Amino acid sequence: MKKILIVDDLRPFVEEEKNILSRSDVQIFTASSGQEALSLHKNVKADLMVIDLEMPGMTGDELCSTIRRAPDLKFVSVLMVTRPRENDIARCRICGANDYVTKPIKPDILLEKAINLLGVAVRKAYRVFVNISVEGEKGQVKFTATTVNISTTGFLIETRKALNIGDVVHCSFFLMSSATISVMGEIVRTIKKPASDVKQYGIKFTDISDAGRRTIEEFIKSRSAPG
Repeated sequence: MKKILIVDDLRPFVEEEKNILSRSDVQIFTASSGQEALSLHKNVKADLMVIDLEMPGMTGDELCSTIRRAPDLKFVSVLMVTRPRENDIARCRICGANDYVTKPIKPDILLEKAINLLGVAVRKAYRVFVNISVEGEKGQVKFTATTVNISTTGFLIETRKALNIGDVVHCSFFLMSSATISVMGEIVRTIKKPASDVKQYGIKFTDISDAGRRTIEEFIKSRSAPG
């Protein structure tokens, strides 16, 4: 079981995108400050810490330096989030962070670096952010939606159609020049966007053809390839 510890103002981002990082072999912990993260790391021995350089009390580089000096705590990967300033990036390097991402956070870059530092298999966990049209149907009621991201195990969609956790839906969509991909899925998560009647729904695929899964895999590979 891999353990990720997320600190400070990254918490809302993690709650929003937890479905992307969540896997059966990854456990996520959150802390509200550097000091809390240090105490938590002592107990759980995280494999990866994603921390903000500027935190109240103990800053990110102070936390990282403290961990690197402790023989029983130092064996953890540290991914620092920082402003794109030369001196701030230098602080990330000096304190012993493994890597960094700059603000504003680009989720695909953050997730790619987190996965690399964790050393976990990407095939089923990795999602790419993409906007494609989806034709949906719940019972006999049809609706339209757009995707936010997609993986071989599910996707996150946006729609004005009211859905509930546990609902079973049928969805059809195109990727690249493929034939229609048709899936059955279950609503496993809902997100209400502030000041909007649009909601986001996390859908776990419950029935998808081998051809459809291969097409999604090829699409993800093409979108995540360097260059």
